[in-house]
Order: sequence, then C-alpha cells, then structure tokens
Amino acid sequence: MTQPPPAGVPTASAQAGPTSSPPTPKNQPLIIDIEKELDVQREFVWPPKKVNGQVIMNWVKPCTSRVVYSTERHEKLPRTFDENCFRGDRITQKKDADEFRIVFLGGSTVEDAQSDAEMMTAQFKRAVPSVYRGKRVEVVNAGKVGFESSRIYLYWANWIHKFSPDLALYYEAWNEQTGEARWWEVEHRIEKLRNRVHLTLYNHSMLYTYLVEKYAFLRVTDNRFWKIDVGRLREYFTGLHRQVRNEGARLVFVTQAMNWPEMWKGVDTFDYRAVDNLLSRLKADKQYAYDVYEISALNQRLAVAYTIALCRELDVPVINILDAVEALGDAGRAEIFLDLGHLTVKGDRFVGEAIATRWDLWN
Repeated sequence: MTQPPPAGVPTASAQAGPTSSPPTPKNQPLIIDIEKELDVQREFVWPPKKVNGQVIMNWVKPCTSRVVYSTERHEKLPRTFDENCFRGDRITQKKDADEFRIVFLGGSTVEDAQSDAEMMTAQFKRAVPSVYRGKRVEVVNAGKVGFESSRIYLYWANWIHKFSPDLALYYEAWNEQTGEARWWEVEHRIEKLRNRVHLTLYNHSMLYTYLVEKYAFLRVTDNRFWKIDVGRLREYFTGLHRQVRNEGARLVFVTQAMNWPEMWKGVDTFDYRAVDNLLSRLKADKQYAYDVYEISALNQRLAVAYTIALCRELDVPVINILDAVEALGDAGRAEIFLDLGHLTVKGDRFVGEAIATRWDLWN
C-alpha cells in the first residue's frame, strides 16, 4: 500500500500536469535525434566561475574519452565512453539471457569526472555480488551532464530502453534547478508556440539549444532563481516511472548526496515542507544577501525530499543514503566532495558502496 506524501507536499490533484506520460508538442510522436542531442549536451570543466552571483560552467565536447589524473593512485587513468556514449560495462542492444543489467540515470554526478576504475558506478559494481539470481551483473553509467527529470525521461524513452535494463537507479536532484541561465523558463515560453518551427529546432538542430542558452544568459542580471518547479519534476519523474515499468524494468530512486548539513538555520533540510518554507522566507527577506550556493543546496534538498514523497505515492522504492553522509560530519563530508555535489575518488567509493549495501532493498 502506498503512503500519502507528508503535509505540505503537493499531490497530483494539487499540481498541474498529466496523469499519464508527459505529452509531446501537438501530440507528435516522441522522437529526438539522439546523436544531435548528445552533441548538444556538454561536459563541464572545474572550477566554475561566478557572474552576477550566479554559477556559470565552462563547457567541453561530451562523450570524449581521455585520461584523467588519479589523486589516489598518482597516475593517469582512462576515462572512457563506448559507442553509445555510456560509461561502465560495454553493452549492446542485444542482452544475453544470463545478464542482469543495471543502468544508472542522472546528470554529471553520475557521469562522473573520475576514471573508469574510480567512478561511483564502478565502485558500486565492485561492492555488489557479481551474480544476482543466477545472472551476471552488468552496470552501465548513463549519466549525462545537465540532465534532470525531463531530459532523463526523454533519454530513456528514445534510447536507453532499447538496451533492455532490468533495474534503473535514478540519482539526480540538483539539476532540477533552472540555474543561472533560466533555461526552462525560456524554453517553456518557446514551447508554447507549439508550431512546426519549434519542433524542427528542438528535434533536429543545435541551433535551438544555442538560441535558448544565449537568450536566457542575457536575462541573468534580471532574474534570480529561488525555487524549483515541483510540478515539472512530478510530471517527468512520473512519466519516467511509467515508461520504465512498461518496459518490464524497475525504477529505484537513490537520494543524491550533497556537501551540506542536515540542519541549516534551525531547519531540517531533509524535510520538504521546512525547506520550502525557508526558501520562501529568504526570498521575502529584503535584507537577505543572495547566496547562490545556499539557494542551490536548499533546492537540491527540496528536490530530494519531494521526490521521496512522490516515490511513496507511486510505489517507487527509495535507497536513502542521506543519513550515512550526514554521519560523516562537516570534516568527513569535505573529504568526499569536490564542491556541493560532485565527488572525489573517496566520495565515489563511499557513495557507491553505500548504495550497494542497500541496493537489494528495492526487491
């Protein structure tokens, strides 16, 4: 039996959005050009810079294999992608009968900046049994920089499902934020045109992404992001759950870790309603000095807490590692994070193993 979401968490009846899988413009078939979509997606290079109080990333070409320096092994190690733009175990669309295929979904914290041997999904694979229910376990890293619920949904519907995963582990929350470019606000306005030009640009050209990104960037000085759109999160996470289920696989939500304490300004940031109220108070406070890192961290926690509640409603299992990360304390967390959410090699090992010790709880 599913449980109702906690008080203060919007439910389906209180949120605008479909009760079935998210629609496409003018009810057109859900089709995107995967190669061009992957070309649009970019990988960031640290450190990011701040412009007008907002975080701006530096971008390089995606899905490019290279070597990276291991801070633990003190040597250069390969960081590679296969022909499908996946990391991890090499797979094809034909799955062997004796294979149990696990796919990690998410953004840059899944794709990972570390080497093949040290990334989080590799640490996870080493910590789980090599055989599950008589089948060998294969672990695929399908993380993509910048992907949030809507793009993960599209990615599954158009590409990942073709590889017949048995289990999809969803590790994302941070990217639900509109961020420094106000991307989704601008894209939503364009989408309202619902015309052939929009469909052509969206499905077949990098020009769409380029124009939206540039136009949105010009609005940085006029807008400050305060709170994620939980209705949008609900729409696409629900759609993803149904897509995964219809393909005969199982979706599991993994709580994304963050370098931020549970208690902040007297508020339990693991509590959806408490974080939502805190963000509203900060926005209303004329004396508040806007802090992009604080707002980003609180919105990540808001997205995690909301998704946990949504998972109860949808009967989606949750692997919760937040308490394990919180138990490390401030000093311990500083050792496993590069920034707010991206992991060091030590962090990849800690998170991968934390998920692995709980992974069969979904069953």
